[in-house]
Amino acid sequence: MSSSSAMISTIGARFSFTPSIETLKQRNVALSFASAPHRRRRAGLLVKAEVGINQEIRKNEDKVVDSVVVSELSKPLTAYCRCWKSGTFPLCDGSHVKHNKATGDNVGPLLVKK
Repeated sequence: MSSSSAMISTIGARFSFTPSIETLKQRNVALSFASAPHRRRRAGLLVKAEVGINQEIRKNEDKVVDSVVVSELSKPLTAYCRCWKSGTFPLCDGSHVKHNKATGDNVGPLLVKK
């Protein structure tokens, strides 16, 4: 199924994923194989989280928390940022697209329906 797995820990949270061989090939990750063709060594894959994902949004607060009352939303569908890159935070402005291309991440917005 998979030949490698990666795990990182940040601020008490642990994130992990196990990419498939196809995903590793698409990302041009060098795979190491043992001399015997039927045995495969684990490929080394390093996953790094940006230091301080929230680099500029309300840094004077201990913990950034937003609440929304769904009945008060003006639109039937509202997108909220989950990548911390939006210039209109907490609303999504599509900044995750650039973030995903730069980091290989797959984050998207939280869609709230009225």
